[in-house]
Amino acid sequence: MISQFCRTVLRNKNNTGIRYYAKNPVEKTLNIIAKDIPSYFGSKDNSILYPEHTDIVIIGGGFIGSAIAYWLKKRAADGLSVVVLEKDFSYTNAQNSISLGTLTQHFSLPENIELAKYSVEFLRNIHVHLGHHMDIQYTPTGALTLASEEYAQKMEQNVTMLNELGIKNILLTPSEIKEKYPWINTDDVKLGCMATEAEGTFDSWALLRSLVTKSRELGANYVNGEVVGFELEKQKDVLMEGVTPGGYERLNRVIYKTEDQEEHSIKFAICVLAAGSDSGDIARMAKIGTGENILSVPLPIEERTSDIYSIQDKAVETGLRTPLVMDTTGLWLMRNGLGNDLLCGTLPLMTDDTKNVSKKEYLENVIKPSLINRFPICKNDELERFSTDKYDCNTYDNSGIIGPHSYHNNLFLATGFGKLGCQHAPGIGRAVTELIIDSQYTTIDLTRFGFDRFLVDERSIEFNVY
Repeated sequence: MISQFCRTVLRNKNNTGIRYYAKNPVEKTLNIIAKDIPSYFGSKDNSILYPEHTDIVIIGGGFIGSAIAYWLKKRAADGLSVVVLEKDFSYTNAQNSISLGTLTQHFSLPENIELAKYSVEFLRNIHVHLGHHMDIQYTPTGALTLASEEYAQKMEQNVTMLNELGIKNILLTPSEIKEKYPWINTDDVKLGCMATEAEGTFDSWALLRSLVTKSRELGANYVNGEVVGFELEKQKDVLMEGVTPGGYERLNRVIYKTEDQEEHSIKFAICVLAAGSDSGDIARMAKIGTGENILSVPLPIEERTSDIYSIQDKAVETGLRTPLVMDTTGLWLMRNGLGNDLLCGTLPLMTDDTKNVSKKEYLENVIKPSLINRFPICKNDELERFSTDKYDCNTYDNSGIIGPHSYHNNLFLATGFGKLGCQHAPGIGRAVTELIIDSQYTTIDLTRFGFDRFLVDERSIEFNVY
């Protein structure tokens, strides 16, 4: 029904740089930008500030929401009207989330591998997609994933699958790792894996800024507002299993408040929920998780935070060839662009076991022991908190959620991808657009990431070796 509507509408309507996260000049620049962010993104056109209706409304204007807006307008142009609701035009979280700007392809799920492959293609041709002014300051560092004895077989299986899917990866023995990177302790490492191309770091803030700008150039309307509810209307002619005949309710309007607390609503044909860590709360406004039968199943999204630490002047010892290292314990380490500092943190967890532990305790008892074990050269160094990343966590299986909701047939989900949301955004945006316009995935099949897996209890867990 949704895709038929879209097709009817369509018929009827006619240079590489240096990435360095220095705190002073960069933060100063970002603060200046944030003061006038709507103007910076071209979002001060009062004539389209509060639209009353649209074909598609996207809740969330971050990496994924803006990528969806970009692809919808790229494919449909004026054939579809698109409104993006974003509550924070300063994009504070995106500016502070330093570790989002990493490009890696070592995954255990084919869906994540294919999304990563497409990200490589998209970023290589980013000037074609987003404009010649675009510079994401890509730095090809490479990414080294380590495996202990327990997970060595899993790594071998992953590498076989990666090579079959066209990702050029090589296995490294501990002695080979030591020869390439003598500052890494390999005593408890059984195998290492490293791609031979297309892994490194990029400026995630520049990517987001360009996605927003290009989407608006193509005709997407960005509105600064926070969603506070939905209006639903009875659909007496719709029959659904488990729903009383005549009792089906269809999402009809989204209600939002502006910064000055004015309330507005937008009537839509299709809604896309891509609100990151707010997605679970917004879903409840549509009775997801609070209703009966299918609607009793919640959208399992929660906010997680992860502190990023810097190690001053240590990159002088590890050298320019310092890769992004993923340790057996979940610790990661990378160079701060081409600066002299190293950055480190831990991989996101599905369960928030650290919420009752102080940050100091977590640093002393979890991060430091892992860091010193793997990188003995850091034994006498102080770790300084550099920033705090915030991301959306799918507490069911820690993988992304994409596709139509099982009850609300005009609500599409694109959330729960966590730190992979930035890297995977180009492919996610394209996939959602395919579902809306083509009624099916035509490039990467992401069916296993759909909401239905919660109903049948089939997890899609990204082991990434560990």
